[in-house]
Amino acid sequence: MHRSIDKKKIYFYLILLTVLLSIHNQNFNYSIYNFFKIKKIELSDNIEEKLNSQIYEKLNRFYNFNIFFLKSEEVENILDNFNILGDYKVKKEYPSSLKIDLSKTNIIAYYFSNDQKIYIGENGKKITQFDINYKNLPSIEGKINIKKLFNLRMKLKKHGFELNDFIKFYLNKSDRWDLLYNDNLLIRLPLNDIESSIVILKDIIKSNDINNINIIDLRIKNKIILS
Repeated sequence: MHRSIDKKKIYFYLILLTVLLSIHNQNFNYSIYNFFKIKKIELSDNIEEKLNSQIYEKLNRFYNFNIFFLKSEEVENILDNFNILGDYKVKKEYPSSLKIDLSKTNIIAYYFSNDQKIYIGENGKKITQFDINYKNLPSIEGKINIKKLFNLRMKLKKHGFELNDFIKFYLNKSDRWDLLYNDNLLIRLPLNDIESSIVILKDIIKSNDINNINIIDLRIKNKIILS
């Protein structure tokens, strides 16, 4: 004789089992989600403590982010605001850490604006927010145009000069450069064909006693004026 099956009970147990499985899955998913939350942000220690602290403060927002969903660009956008930084690399270290390698940019020159000293980094950025003590940096006067400065720097480096070989760079309103070399030697570059003039300048410095020269005027093509 077969026993009758109570269908209502079967439905009840099926529903209960489904609920229990769902709750279990939710707890499992929640545990997994927490496992991959960012709990540690590590910065390389080759920069000073003050800068490290300021960067940490800005990166605090990323704690408890899911590491899978965090894009490196989001971190890089924060780091881009620190003009003193020259290079950085963001690494995700699973399950829950970020490691960020940082390095400061080299300072190549400075200028004054409204009585404030502003440094120019090798990264092409203006730097004002940190105390910087660099010696033998050239000053920039006249028009301030970082793009033109870097263009001149590239031409000088090509022929063995560094910016800090000079004391001062002056960009005239006409976009022509005057350079002060060795404290008392003024070099007047032409508006055009600067690179050829730098080659001539190199030869003059090598072959002459520049202690007796105050001005090297290279503004006129095919003519050198020493005085």
